[in-house]
Amino acid sequence: MNKRLYKLMDWAFIEEVIYSECSHPQDLLGPHLKGQTVLLQAYFPGAESVVVKWKDRGEPGKPSETQMEVADDDGFFAQLLPTKDPGAYTYVVTYEERQEGGKTLKKKVLRCGDPYRHTGLLNDKDIARFIEGKCLNASEILGSHFMEHDGEEGTLFAVYAPNAMRISVVGDFNSWDGRLDQMCKREESGIFELFIPGVKPGEKYQYEIKFKNYDICRKADPYASELLMENGFVSVVADKQTEMCKSLYSGKRVDKNSALCIYQVNPFEYVNEESSAFTKMLKVIPALCKDSGFTHVNIGNVLTSSGSRREKSISFYAIDKRLGSADELKAFVNALHDARIGVIFDWVPSFFAHEEGGLSLYDGTGLYEHIDPRQGYAADIDACLFNYSSNTVSNFLLSSGFKYADDFGADGIRVCGIARMLYLDYSKTEWVPNIYGGNENLDAISFLKDFNSQIKSKYPGMLLIAEDSSLHQGITDPVSDNGLGFDYKWNEVFFDDFRNFICMDPLYRGQNLHLLPDELTYAFVEDFVLPFAGREKTSEIGKLYDLLPGDEAMKKAQMKLAAGYLFAHPGKKAIGDAPEITGRLLKDLNDLYDKEPALNRSENDPENFEWLSNMNADQACVSFVRKTDDPEDMLVFVINFSGIEQSFSTGVPYEGKYKEIFTTDDKAYGGTSSVSKTVRKATDKRMDGRTQSISVKIRPLSMIIMKFIPYTEAELEKVIEQRIRNYTPIKKSKK
Repeated sequence: MNKRLYKLMDWAFIEEVIYSECSHPQDLLGPHLKGQTVLLQAYFPGAESVVVKWKDRGEPGKPSETQMEVADDDGFFAQLLPTKDPGAYTYVVTYEERQEGGKTLKKKVLRCGDPYRHTGLLNDKDIARFIEGKCLNASEILGSHFMEHDGEEGTLFAVYAPNAMRISVVGDFNSWDGRLDQMCKREESGIFELFIPGVKPGEKYQYEIKFKNYDICRKADPYASELLMENGFVSVVADKQTEMCKSLYSGKRVDKNSALCIYQVNPFEYVNEESSAFTKMLKVIPALCKDSGFTHVNIGNVLTSSGSRREKSISFYAIDKRLGSADELKAFVNALHDARIGVIFDWVPSFFAHEEGGLSLYDGTGLYEHIDPRQGYAADIDACLFNYSSNTVSNFLLSSGFKYADDFGADGIRVCGIARMLYLDYSKTEWVPNIYGGNENLDAISFLKDFNSQIKSKYPGMLLIAEDSSLHQGITDPVSDNGLGFDYKWNEVFFDDFRNFICMDPLYRGQNLHLLPDELTYAFVEDFVLPFAGREKTSEIGKLYDLLPGDEAMKKAQMKLAAGYLFAHPGKKAIGDAPEITGRLLKDLNDLYDKEPALNRSENDPENFEWLSNMNADQACVSFVRKTDDPEDMLVFVINFSGIEQSFSTGVPYEGKYKEIFTTDDKAYGGTSSVSKTVRKATDKRMDGRTQSISVKIRPLSMIIMKFIPYTEAELEKVIEQRIRNYTPIKKSKK
């Protein structure tokens, strides 16, 4: 090595790179101007020689390649170039045959670009938005992005890990050697970045992170759009996205005075070896939903996850490869949209998987979670809890939620695990109170308000549903009224209470009828979606069908009755895995729900629901009405929860006619009867605190619906005449 070159070498800095403890290798490696010359330095551990191959050097007297000098036997090379602009070049690296780990490694020649020729590619404004927590497209800044820069194709890698000592990109392209491709830290932001020429879509990679305590761990890319569950978790460089899905309702405000019936789908139930789950779902679900009258499909968590219910996300940007590809998911969404069926995705921003190769202790500190386990760890599910006070965590989650709408055309998002977000003491024996000494997670509340406000601003028609088992008030109140800003709350308590009642032996239901009005006392405090036999409950306690009493015929009758009660109850509807009630029954119930104003308008208004009879313990029958301001919209429901046919009388609000329009015992649904053609007239018999009443015969374990029809003027005159006759004394002649 010549003296001038030797004097230019920063040996302490070189040692820092060789020991892989450097966070700013760009200040040493690559080309650096030194007066009228350029100092070019490179590090290839174990290499025997490195040749610089110049591109487009056709000028006379200029060599097409330059041999670099060995500066350190560990593989550090340097060369002083007599130019201010070295231009484009690649390295030709030769590794001689050698022994390593008891194996003979043959001579190898590697051709690669210089990652340190291109530095500082991230936009300063994007970085500032990310640090301030104002970035809704963080995955377009961080992660891996295939691109062309200065005539070279390659991939730009970027990761946020401010407390790491050193981060390297490792993959097949560098033999998974963390001494190569050490990333460059943007000190003011904590972001490490590196553009690696030649790395193309489909390449596997991880980040090798050296913590400040000198421990080394390999982590998946938090923002990667593709993740493989091998060797821990391996990220994949994604290709540029081509097709984006468009939502059906993104430009429209949510109309709460219309039917909303959701079909819940667990995508993991469709996994098989023949085709992807998304492809199989595409073949089955759009037609099923259209035939049954569903308005929306709710798809369970599709992100790479762990746990028995796949709710613990490992990645918040990568679709689970066990289900299929992102393109296959988009095809499924497009098929639903073609059938005019909306799509609601599950999203779980309440916790993440406690996995070494994932987000946990990402840079050696609690980067995504609270470092204090009383705040950052949920022992009951072995998961980590997000630190919502962090701007960068907020960016990470906001961008993840927006991705469903931006990339996959979501018409709605069901935010899961809200109770665990809202309360600091949820399922904990030790916890840390908030600044006021309370148990509410104020940062999580602020995050939810922010997410709901921002996504509604961009997508006014986005349905936002809270899956929440807590008693927190104001879930569906507007953010402007200090609510959380959701459109609906998933009413878990409804199904719990009704299941407890319907699974009783019919002999004991009469004495427990009070359970039904008890549940309805809180049915109007929020705008609710009523889940029926949903994923969460069936996986924990078994399917509703199996829990019902009686033989097969009784079970089927009770399932139909339960479906009828769901549609009779105020609130939007959601039905999970219940094959016993699909088909014609659901189609007819959904048709009624769609066309009857009493069923779909102002469902959260207690004035539009009224009990008629709910204390008839002897017959185990109940009756109630659903109505609007227009009396002609009124529907009367009569339900027989007993195992025998009943002759049942009930008070009614108005005198007039009551025409049966539906029964769950219809032969079309496998029952034994059909809709009665008899139009019942209310009589002047007082009952249930009403001056008018009607009587019906109702089959066991069934429900009937009657539509109110006012008398015509001519009919009313006859009724009045008859009433006068009935109540006018008639004196008999004495003759």
